Amino acid sequence: MRVGYFIGCATDFVFPHIGQMTIDFLTKHGVEVRVPKKQGCCGAPVWLGAGDFETGRRLADTNVKVFQEVDYVIADCATCTSALKEYPKYLANTPARDDAYKAFADKVRDLSDFLVNVLKLPESAYEPSAEVKGKRVTWHDPCHAIRYLGIKEQPRHILKSLPNLEFVEMVRADRCCGMAGAFSLHYYDLSKKIADKKAETIKETGADIVATACPGCMIHLTDTLRRKKMPQKVMNIIELLR
Repeated sequence: MRVGYFIGCATDFVFPHIGQMTIDFLTKHGVEVRVPKKQGCCGAPVWLGAGDFETGRRLADTNVKVFQEVDYVIADCATCTSALKEYPKYLANTPARDDAYKAFADKVRDLSDFLVNVLKLPESAYEPSAEVKGKRVTWHDPCHAIRYLGIKEQPRHILKSLPNLEFVEMVRADRCCGMAGAFSLHYYDLSKKIADKKAETIKETGADIVATACPGCMIHLTDTLRRKKMPQKVMNIIELLR
């Protein structure tokens, strides 16, 4: 199987090790991974955030073109995955774009969904990394993952499959962490109030690790836990796998 890996800006510039781990894990399980150098931003900050649909279409046209020769397009950022799948809904202004964007969107998959529902990896394929063995982990649902993509059971299946790792469900795991893109920049005081409620539910789990699948959530949760001097570490789900 040949897939294209959509890196996403936050992974590319803030968490590049997560991108490398994603590629390594897919390759380990027999997937040919291509990373087109000419791919660009998913466009979410441009057309969803700023309303610049003209620039958004240019970004979309580029991404659709460079990922033509793959069976699936894999993204490990919930926001990117959602944005890529919404090209037909928001950006298709011609019949040709509509056809191209729909074909592209059909190939886009969240990483955990791809591993569980496409590759159908057995539970034995999921081995914990040395860093997390013997730890307790909880899961934070990114808003784009659970609300737009319907991604809920897939990451939990992976976490529950990991030996020597205790998974504990967080109360209101689907509540927003307060990041919400530029919201947390423009309304930081309000975003902190939202995040503080999330911190309370994290503390209740007694977990050592908060796993998620959104770089934006990772940044905001890390900021929150440090502000509150809490010991939990925030990790992308791929960082838990060996």
